[in-house]
Amino acid sequence: MNPLRQWVEALRPIVDGERALASVRAIARHHRIQASPGYDEAAAWLAEAAREAGLEVSVETVPADGRTSLLGCVMPEGWACDHARAAVVSARGREPLADFASEPLSLIQRSAPASGRFALVAVPDGTRAADYEDMDVRGRVVLTAGPVQRVHRLAVVERGAAGLLAYGRRLLPPVRTRDHDRDSLAYTSYWWAGDQQRGWGFVASPARGEALAARLAAGEALELEVEIASRRQPARIPLVTAVLPGTLAAEVLVTGHLCHPRPGANDNASGVAATLEALRALACCAAVGGLPPRRRTIRALWMPELTGTYAWLGGDGGRAARTLAAINLDMVGEDQEACGSVQLLERAPHFAAGFADELLREVRQFALPAADRGAPVTRTADAPYSGGSDHAVWLDPAVGVPCPMLIQWPDRYYHSSCDSPDRCDPRSLAHASLSAAAYAAFLAAAGAPEVGLLAGMLERAARREMLSALASAHPARGVRAARHRALNALATLGRFAIGELEGSGIESAVASAVAGTAEAVEGVFESEIASELPAAAFAAAPVAGGARVPVRRQAAPVVLMRALQSGWVDLPEKLRERGEAFDREVPGGTTTLDLAWYACDGRRDLNAIAELLADEGAEVAVAVLADYFEFTTRLGVSAWRPEMREEGAVRPVAPSAG
Repeated sequence: MNPLRQWVEALRPIVDGERALASVRAIARHHRIQASPGYDEAAAWLAEAAREAGLEVSVETVPADGRTSLLGCVMPEGWACDHARAAVVSARGREPLADFASEPLSLIQRSAPASGRFALVAVPDGTRAADYEDMDVRGRVVLTAGPVQRVHRLAVVERGAAGLLAYGRRLLPPVRTRDHDRDSLAYTSYWWAGDQQRGWGFVASPARGEALAARLAAGEALELEVEIASRRQPARIPLVTAVLPGTLAAEVLVTGHLCHPRPGANDNASGVAATLEALRALACCAAVGGLPPRRRTIRALWMPELTGTYAWLGGDGGRAARTLAAINLDMVGEDQEACGSVQLLERAPHFAAGFADELLREVRQFALPAADRGAPVTRTADAPYSGGSDHAVWLDPAVGVPCPMLIQWPDRYYHSSCDSPDRCDPRSLAHASLSAAAYAAFLAAAGAPEVGLLAGMLERAARREMLSALASAHPARGVRAARHRALNALATLGRFAIGELEGSGIESAVASAVAGTAEAVEGVFESEIASELPAAAFAAAPVAGGARVPVRRQAAPVVLMRALQSGWVDLPEKLRERGEAFDREVPGGTTTLDLAWYACDGRRDLNAIAELLADEGAEVAVAVLADYFEFTTRLGVSAWRPEMREEGAVRPVAPSAG
């Protein structure tokens, strides 16, 4: 039997989706904002549940002080809220609006203390200086649908507003349009670091916010009466891990972020619960015996999203080097019919590809449930790199750990008060748990024969993707990306030598598999693909100014929550504005900027980076890349090669094709 199918079928009767759903319900009771008492309570529950499952559990903590930086990420400051209430006051009387105790999402998370009654004024967007022309917001509460961090700076810091009342949310057509769930509350948060001027605010539903805006537009005088008892303080953030020990000094990682406001069921109590269920099933499977022994340790890591992964890697520089591969479980429990979601396998960019994407693709297929008794089979698809979760840190070539992500997307109830356990499905949870468990078990037991099996998977994938690229809008680009993906993924098979004892034969097996498969991929290209391409395969002409070479100083991605990027809040205001503008104005936004950062290896010039991004499907002008890397140089996380001291350079883990 195929070893992958062997693991899937051994684990299938052990994995229990209903048990995972019970874990979702337990976790969703906690308001799990990063560096808060609710997060600590959830971490304590999780550690005990993992111990009861027979796992070896450890908890380490990192500072939560708004100043400590790990791998360039500032750890968020501790925050707690005892109570927060708001009411609209008008000639009609007093109308309750928000109560943190009953609905935590009615408060903008990390709000500062506040008390009083303030006039309400509507600034529908509030993200441009022009929005405030001929308007006095000083001492008033600004009603806005705009991003609160930016509105806070323009309205509160620069123009003296008292606070915000936000009703904006992210639309996800067709599953979430303007007309869907208009009484829901959106997860809305400030991110603070250093000595930034703090602010406060409440959250209204789209229906309530638009109704208040209409009343103000009609000339009605409205006030907001508020009381917020909150506090900021240095704290410690727990990072919870559980292991099934192996015999080698190498690990396979299964990770899911624990943070999110109450209820936060699919995002991401589901990923936490699926990770727990995967390791619980593996522990039971090991007790039964009869399967290949576990050579590498299997580790679960539960942490705050992104900040916890920066902290985990930054706290021990050897952790990435000891990790063969990882898998990130984020939003994996959806009831697909209710949420409108598809289970996606998000892959690495082609120029940072690893063997793990294709492995998980095959495992996931084996793990699909039988469509018996009319039950629908889980909808699945592959997706290109998008980022936005913890895999983005592991995949960075400066870290270099293969790490696909399973995620259900889009989700109608994403980041809203409707993300409750009743919108989870035990079948989805079972499928994700089984996929992760079989993936980890195969890698933990793998030796030379399994390396050969993986090489064969990569060869078949390269042929499939090159043939598919011939039918794409840009065949030459697609074929080139598929070839690079295959060669880069093959190179990562060398990670199987991590922790191996001398004389194991794994290095020679890897070398043989890589050489043979690379030759086979090139053979497919020459015999089946090359003749179908234009006589002159597309190659971008060098652009003037594109010969400059950016070099990174930070061995991790630029932090997605920009205020937590080390050095960000210390920039002059105009430079911060410029940095935020890249997120809004570059096609593809933060995903494209991640790709540019990944492609910056200290050798590629701007022309080469632009070409790699185009092959990945992200067209960015060389001039825009030059502006972005000029900004990151001012931020202190990169430099231009002639200006870079040798000891400051970040060297890639391994050369990549392209």
